Amino acid sequence: MKRLLGAFAIIALSALPALPAHAATDPDAYMNTVASHLGDAGVWVDPDVKELTSSEVAELDAAAKKASAPIRIAVIPASKINTSDSGYYVNLAWEGEEIADQLYDRVGVEGVYGVLVDANSESAGRGFHAVQRADHGPTYFVGDAVDQAVDCCAPEYEPMLERFIERAQVVNKPFYVDAAPYAGGLAGVIGLWYGLTAWGARRTRRKDEKAHLSVSKPLLDEEIIALSQQVSALPTVSEPQQSKLSKDVLDTVEKARHRLDEAQGDKDIEAVTTLLGSARYGLVCLDAVRAGKPIPEPTAPCFFDPRHGPSTDEIEWKPEDGAARSIDVCAACKQRDEAGEEPQIRMVKGWQLSTPYWEHAEDLAAYVDGYWSQGDGRVWWFPDSDFRRRGEEMRSRWRSRRPGSRFSRFSSDLSSSVGDWAASSSSSSDDDGGSSWYSGSSRRSSFSSRTRSSGGGSSRRSSRRSGGSRGF
Repeated sequence: MKRLLGAFAIIALSALPALPAHAATDPDAYMNTVASHLGDAGVWVDPDVKELTSSEVAELDAAAKKASAPIRIAVIPASKINTSDSGYYVNLAWEGEEIADQLYDRVGVEGVYGVLVDANSESAGRGFHAVQRADHGPTYFVGDAVDQAVDCCAPEYEPMLERFIERAQVVNKPFYVDAAPYAGGLAGVIGLWYGLTAWGARRTRRKDEKAHLSVSKPLLDEEIIALSQQVSALPTVSEPQQSKLSKDVLDTVEKARHRLDEAQGDKDIEAVTTLLGSARYGLVCLDAVRAGKPIPEPTAPCFFDPRHGPSTDEIEWKPEDGAARSIDVCAACKQRDEAGEEPQIRMVKGWQLSTPYWEHAEDLAAYVDGYWSQGDGRVWWFPDSDFRRRGEEMRSRWRSRRPGSRFSRFSSDLSSSVGDWAASSSSSSDDDGGSSWYSGSSRRSSFSSRTRSSGGGSSRRSSRRSGGSRGF
């Protein structure tokens, strides 16, 4: 009898409908958990999000901690804040900037807050939301940072967050000193300083770019000659589409030749390699038309050597002193990998020996940028993180020498010094036994500003300085 009752119980339980995964999630409780991981500035990623590797998270967290603005970023699954009981649509507990505001409410510290909501699509809740809350201090380009991050890099999370952190710490409204009585003289001094600083920055950059050109130009001369010979060997055809493709490839190579002859810096190098990449893609299109196949979509160049042309496959590859990574390769390199053979890598001669081109991060930054550009503002992701980091350090060094960057740093430091002086003066007044009624009121006000409301947010929010929200 007991066995019979147990069987009936099992059948009854199995007949109950399974609750959707999000039904067991309390968005308020979950956001409290997220906030507990972001007491300090940094990046926290929910373990259920698989789009970021542990090394990428560590790099992003370090970048956020080093930022001049206090930046806190959480990457969370949409399912954790979904209040819908239906499996057919999503209803997030909060929308837009309010998602970031909920994180700010729970941490209770002024600063920049960003929340990247992970999902399969925008309709499923995927989006990036950020806000700056502060009553004092500078205003940062948070809204613009959201737009730049999504426009440049979505849906790739790691470059999106890199771009956001970089832009979100730029001061929008620097501190200005009221010097009206000396406006004329001050304007002259500032103008002279600005001109000398700008001239020095341009001079230093031109010197660097001249060194880059000395490395890149011999490589590009060699590539243009080889590609010209390949194009010249193409047979003459009367079929209109093939004829047009052949002419377009020839014109593109000639444009690259003329641009290289007049090259002065990195912009020219980047333009030349973009043109060469387009020419090689044109040859692939021509081969497809001749074979009666549809024209393929543009793809990133072969990682091992951009001269191999557009990639056709993806492989896992591990350099001698690096981590395994997924890279795009051409068909020939794919076959060599399957056969266990060494890849044919584009080598560049250094001071003493030849090394892979990606080890020349500064000299060949523009070379790679051009090849990994689609020519319309969109770019492919270059898989070597050390190359990207060193290239960005070089560009940051250039930017830091500009007058605007130097003035922003100066005004920010000055503003911080004035704020510290005011805070120390206020503290001294309290210690000296100032108005006890006023001092107590101030402490009560500070406490009340962090009191939580029943809805999970704070009863008082600091001023919204900047913010933005984008689905993608």
